[in-house]
Amino acid sequence: MELDSEELAVLIHLKRANVDYGKSIALNTGIPLERVLMILDRLEDMGLVERVRGGKTLKRSMARFKLSSEVRKHHVYYRLSRRGELLVRGIRRGQ
Repeated sequence: MELDSEELAVLIHLKRANVDYGKSIALNTGIPLERVLMILDRLEDMGLVERVRGGKTLKRSMARFKLSSEVRKHHVYYRLSRRGELLVRGIRRGQ
């Protein structure tokens, strides 16, 4: 499984943020939004990220980059899957 630097940047951002959506990922990584959305689709197909399901609100304890204590979900939120967590953990150890 070959990942490019942008895909790795998205994975590492999700590790730091825990949960985030495309536009916010684009702003934080400097990758254009259209590219971020394509990357998220590819990573989801690979089983490295998953969509956050359930509930209409998201607490700050879950989405670390949110400023308010609780927000309504107006976007499609993503988080690392177990497989993605293990991959990022392995990358960080290798540095």
